[in-house]
Amino acid sequence: MDMEELKRVINNFSFDRLKNGNQGFNQILIQLFGLLGHGKSSFINTCIYVWQDGEYKNWAKANEGDGGFTKHRIPHTITSNIMVVDNRGLPKLDAYGSGEIFAQLGNLLPLEKEVNFNKGFGLVDRIVKSEKLVKTSDFIVPVFVHSVKHIIPPEEINELKSVLHTARDLTGIYPIVVLTHKTYGNLTTVESSFRDMGIERIFAFENYTQEDHFKTRGRHEEVLKFLQEVIKDAQFRVEHQTRNPVKEMHDRTQFVINYVHRREKMMELESLERKKAFEKAMKEKEIKRQEEDLERDRQRRREADDANLKKRREELERQRSAEQARYEAEMRAQQEANYKKGKKFFGLFGKKK
Repeated sequence: MDMEELKRVINNFSFDRLKNGNQGFNQILIQLFGLLGHGKSSFINTCIYVWQDGEYKNWAKANEGDGGFTKHRIPHTITSNIMVVDNRGLPKLDAYGSGEIFAQLGNLLPLEKEVNFNKGFGLVDRIVKSEKLVKTSDFIVPVFVHSVKHIIPPEEINELKSVLHTARDLTGIYPIVVLTHKTYGNLTTVESSFRDMGIERIFAFENYTQEDHFKTRGRHEEVLKFLQEVIKDAQFRVEHQTRNPVKEMHDRTQFVINYVHRREKMMELESLERKKAFEKAMKEKEIKRQEEDLERDRQRRREADDANLKKRREELERQRSAEQARYEAEMRAQQEANYKKGKKFFGLFGKKK
């Protein structure tokens, strides 16, 4: 299928033309999600640039901040029946950020409103307050955007896999993965990581940018094929399943609320575990300190006993030395006395002779 035919298919898509009718849907909502600074806004610029095929503009305000500029849910129109949403990115893979992502993916938070990452049950309150501000007639297609500049660390694989699978459970569709910066050099490695997570549909792009928007057939065709794949997915789901958008919105709401409750319970348990571990560590530290104090006391006593013993030995040695000196003096005195006595006796004996 050439580019003109692709554009015709995309432009003519309407839920009203499906064999089972629209079943309550009126447009596709391509929900972009992912970590901060991985190219979601630039990808939107690329899609609009390819579709309009005119002058390049920074429609999605890409690169106007230090990575991850988007703080709101910003919708961008591709056709009258297809809209792509630039959702706020995850600062990191954790339970709190994931809850916010799922609320955005489920279209439970209003468009063009700021997204604040809340701890506790603040997210639930925002979802409840937004019930009358969101549309049930949007067909959701989740699209995870990841830059191949970032090889996924082994310690994050399971967490990311969990996020992608939960997105599938929430929306009923396995996320499409869009890899940006495909010429950076890590494409094969990153693509393999996502396939190992069970992802089947992966598209790799080098986004058009303000600095590099020279039109190429390859980049244009890649974007059009991506949009065609999104349409085929939506068409298949609506033509081969009985759908009820109002019930699906309710189910997504309950899904995310339950997720938040599980998250808070998990966080509470983890907090208790951390507290127990801290108390255990402090107790062990205190026991170790007491043992070290006892050992120091024993060492001091040993040193004191050794010093006293040495002192007694030295005193005994001095006493023995003194006694030896006295004995030797007495012996010398006795010898001298005996010598003198013997000399006197010898002299008397000599006179008698």
